[in-house]
Amino acid sequence: MKNYYEILEVNKKASKEVIEKAYKVLVKKYHPDLYSGQKKNYAEEKIKEINEAYSVLTDEFMKAQYDAELEKQEQEDLYKKYNQKQSENTQRNMNSTNNVHRENKSQKSRTKQEKRSRRF
Repeated sequence: MKNYYEILEVNKKASKEVIEKAYKVLVKKYHPDLYSGQKKNYAEEKIKEINEAYSVLTDEFMKAQYDAELEKQEQEDLYKKYNQKQSENTQRNMNSTNNVHRENKSQKSRTKQEKRSRRF
């Protein structure tokens, strides 16, 4: 999901006036007539994104819907990050436990070998 606030380089709590001002600044900055070649293609794509973001964030109904979807997406991303971190921690704990068991086995094996070698 595109983050329209990032596209317009504004805060999520930005007022309609701030959004309009940011829009105007970005349209001037990325106007395709200012560029040529590949930069012109990039500017055209950027202007499309800026216009899309502006149209959504200046319509109160669409903005409310978008904000709800964005919040849901952010919550899902946080949940995924949390689960991934938990999984990594569990794996790390399992690895360290396995290492301890290996060390204990190795030490027991050395002790047995030492006892055998003392017998002879």
